[in-house]
Amino acid sequence: MSARILIAEDNPTVRTALRSLLQCAGPWEIVAAENGQEAIAKAQELKPNLIILDLVMPVMDGLSAARQISKLLPEIPMLMHTMHWSPQVEVEAQKVGVRKVISKADSRLLVSTVQQFLIPEASSPLSAESATVPSDIPTPAVVPPTPVFESGSVAPSDKPADPHSGDTGDVPGNRQPN
Repeated sequence: MSARILIAEDNPTVRTALRSLLQCAGPWEIVAAENGQEAIAKAQELKPNLIILDLVMPVMDGLSAARQISKLLPEIPMLMHTMHWSPQVEVEAQKVGVRKVISKADSRLLVSTVQQFLIPEASSPLSAESATVPSDIPTPAVVPPTPVFESGSVAPSDKPADPHSGDTGDVPGNRQPN
């Protein structure tokens, strides 16, 4: 059985675009609501696996709906998808049970976040076998000690060498002839 996503979005064009975007990204059943009040009713009736709420909607806004849904169905993860993203909105949304607030300008982040919530393997920690480092990347056994310079000596520069200027980057002012 495929996972069910409830989308609460008042704009029919955005609702249709979200439905298409999510249906292309996974084998999910998409259910839509036009406002927060309808989202609460459908959430109680259908028990979706994930709820995506717009912030600004008529009848009932996304924060009010999230507050009620989190009391009625605390196990269902909620995301907020809004063009009014700000750190303050994120904090207020998390206070009422929203797991993440995503800007409508970032549809890739929305899809990847939905996948993390609905595909357990996508969010599970890597196993030891899959977390191996490629053999062409050296892994130091110990962290090298920080060099100590005596007074009067010049420390190497942190600046990378510039192959076009003859500057080796080792010691300030040490230039090789061209």
